[in-house]
Amino acid sequence: MSRRLLAILTVVVLPLALLLAAVRGDATPATVPSFAALGSPSMPFVPHQGFINSTWFCPGVPIGGTGLSGSVTVANPSDGPLTGQFTVFNDIADTEPVEQRFEVPSRDTLSLDPASLQPAGSYLSVMVEITGGGGLVEQQANHPDGSAVSPCSNSTSSAWYFADNYTLNDSREDLVITNPFPDDAIIDVSFASNDGERTPPQLEGVPVAGHSVYVVDEKFLAKDEAVLAVSIVASRGRVVAGRAQQYLGERQGYSMSLGSPAGSAGWWFADGENDGSNYERYSIYNPSDQEAVVQPVFLGVTSDTFNNDIEPITIAPHQVASLSISGVPELPTGRHGAQFSSLTGTPIVVERAITRRAGDGFATTVVRGVEQYFAEPGYFRWSMAIGTDLAVDNVLVVLNLSFADATVAVKALGPGGEVDLPGLEAVALPAGGVITIAIPDQAAALGHPLVVMGTQPIVVERLLPRGAELRGRSGSLALPG
Repeated sequence: MSRRLLAILTVVVLPLALLLAAVRGDATPATVPSFAALGSPSMPFVPHQGFINSTWFCPGVPIGGTGLSGSVTVANPSDGPLTGQFTVFNDIADTEPVEQRFEVPSRDTLSLDPASLQPAGSYLSVMVEITGGGGLVEQQANHPDGSAVSPCSNSTSSAWYFADNYTLNDSREDLVITNPFPDDAIIDVSFASNDGERTPPQLEGVPVAGHSVYVVDEKFLAKDEAVLAVSIVASRGRVVAGRAQQYLGERQGYSMSLGSPAGSAGWWFADGENDGSNYERYSIYNPSDQEAVVQPVFLGVTSDTFNNDIEPITIAPHQVASLSISGVPELPTGRHGAQFSSLTGTPIVVERAITRRAGDGFATTVVRGVEQYFAEPGYFRWSMAIGTDLAVDNVLVVLNLSFADATVAVKALGPGGEVDLPGLEAVALPAGGVITIAIPDQAAALGHPLVVMGTQPIVVERLLPRGAELRGRSGSLALPG
């Protein structure tokens, strides 16, 4: 496997005032102020640049039905209190957003039930503004078929992509689009399969009112599709897009996740498992106008018969392809990670769906990958505002991105700050390997934010319980930083 080390250059331009005093009374030239320049929208991350303020945009939680609810959690790892404001939007026309100030004590968390502020609608989304920056924000969506955790976004975007959409067997999908700004946004929604792209006329030039949530009516979505990608592009304004899926039939369970605001030439996944009973599929979407040639590589596997000699996958513009591990000859039994590289450099979007046994049934979870910007040269620290309330095995899945052996430390955030969890101070992680970590049955660990730190660059996913009375897990990425 070849790897290229990419330097990440972050440029922050600060306001500069130049006062020129001319000896002969020359006029001082006018200066144009410039402000902090943020990079392009990306996967969520924990900012450490010391912004004056930071804003998080949560994709949305369902309400208005039996078993439907959600929460937004703000974690404060700092030594001082965090203050800010929640703004809750809903999908009922001409409804004003509801605002509430908040304060999170040092080294603590605060969870908001959005329905306590805005009880009307079918989906609620939350904008979290933190004065002075700092902190990290995630949401949890609750459904009778399971709970799903998702990081909230650091920014809005004019484009959002979902590679793995599934509408077989009457499975339900909602696209939840939030416009947190006062002016209307205009969006186009298109669908891609392995035979081309189509945009229903009803989903062209759709207005999304300012300060509102817009839910794409399910009757406009493509039906009976096992391999389907979705593109949401705003011709005016910037939005946030989430996808809620209730799986029926071959897939089972519930997921609610944030979309990808951009493509990337490379994607990495920590979790993956070949146990003979699970179904694991990668959906690879090419939203660009150029052909993409994609090379899959499975990581953390050792076998005399498996050499990763997988045929590259060619994906035409605006089409989607899939790769199932059942179609990968000689893939060893056990855990593995994965990497997908665009050999042509064409930006792609990759998501992974795993359906595992859960008691007498199955549970499906869909997770987007980690894009190249964060995987090369890599992050040593990953954070989670929402940990596990139950002491179960395999809560954390960690991939070593380097060719050197590493150790991993798992810490919990509590009144004393970040505290090492006994037995997890230095967990061995082989070069290029994958490990799973159980969270111990300790008060300091359960129900607290978690931090994973590696001595080499790593990728961290989590497999949280779907609910107290449900078997199986719900997968989600941690936040780099």
